Amino acid sequence: MTAPLIRSATKRQFLIQLGLDPNDDRTSQTYWLLKDEAIRAYEAQLQGRRDLLRPEYANQDPPYAAAHFTAAAFSHVVRLIYSTATPATRAYYNRGRTTQGDNWVISWMLYHVCRYRDGRNIRARSREFHADDDLDDSTGSGSSSTSSMTHTAGTFYDAARNVNRR
Repeated sequence: MTAPLIRSATKRQFLIQLGLDPNDDRTSQTYWLLKDEAIRAYEAQLQGRRDLLRPEYANQDPPYAAAHFTAAAFSHVVRLIYSTATPATRAYYNRGRTTQGDNWVISWMLYHVCRYRDGRNIRARSREFHADDDLDDSTGSGSSSTSSMTHTAGTFYDAARNVNRR
């Protein structure tokens, strides 16, 4: 187990806390394996699910932020991700288990999947939509390097997967 990291921590902080080298190409592959499991769980279990919202958000239209879901709903999805994890990702999830039965690794990833779908994130409305997938600069200043996105007629940008789709 590693010490928990707050959900709002940067991708660089997340990777370092897991003991991964942010400059290693294999780290990117690992990150996307973790993220893909969180995306699939979000889409299957949380996306558009008004019945899982905290009462004060019951009348809000999707997409929803992570904080809009009840703690029980969010925790259920975290446990589901852990229970269906591949051997490659389970090893990293095991590092995130806490004595309270939570998993900060899965919670961080699921929070970030929600974050880039909730529409409130300023990057979601800019050309830096998926900047969490680019590592922070080495100065730790919190800035990110991003490549510009191109949009083609008949496609849309799927931020959670960092791809254009038809």
